[in-house]
Amino acid sequence: MSKGLKIFGKISDGMQVNYNRQPTNDYVNFLNEYQTEDVDQTIANLNDWAKQASTKLGNMGSYTFDVKTSDDEKQKIENATYDNYLNKILPVYESSIDDLQTRLLNQGIGVDSSAYRKAMGSLLNAQNAAINEAAFNAMKAGREAYNDDLNNQIAMGTFSNNAQQAYINQLLSAMANSKSAYDVETDKYTALNDLAKNMADAQNQSLKHKLNAVKIGADSMTKLLKNKIF
Repeated sequence: MSKGLKIFGKISDGMQVNYNRQPTNDYVNFLNEYQTEDVDQTIANLNDWAKQASTKLGNMGSYTFDVKTSDDEKQKIENATYDNYLNKILPVYESSIDDLQTRLLNQGIGVDSSAYRKAMGSLLNAQNAAINEAAFNAMKAGREAYNDDLNNQIAMGTFSNNAQQAYINQLLSAMANSKSAYDVETDKYTALNDLAKNMADAQNQSLKHKLNAVKIGADSMTKLLKNKIF
């Protein structure tokens, strides 16, 4: 047989690949011996608990997405604060006015005099300033009460939402543990499937090289025949 013909060989030899499958076999053997009974039972127990616990989700109520405060309650606090200030201020100024009037009259300062009007006007101005301050403090107290109520509702809603999410996370965590029998079988399938794919890729690559060698041989044979003919 000529050198050119020897190059051809058998194309089927391209499918014969010495591929090392020992690592995959070792891994599959490891998975075959992997003991899952305790894990499977633990997961089954956790899943049973999660199933029972999940029936209580309806008792958690709805999530809080918005909060509302009452303007009426704010106004009530403002009014109560204002009344409280007036109840303290007015008696003091009423007594001060009586005392001032008596002292001015005892000094011979009549009600029609400029000195009387000036002294009494100063005291009334102080009283009005105190009343205005009471009104400001009342509005401030109402605003603070409104904000406190708003913040309290936000805190309560946040706590409730976090508690509900923590409960759900606890259920999800109970169902996410070590390998179960299903996980082991899935890993075995993946390992063997990857092995088959890698072997097929290696065979295709080997066949490609063989076919390339055949082409080279064919080209060589063609040149030899042409040389003999011509």
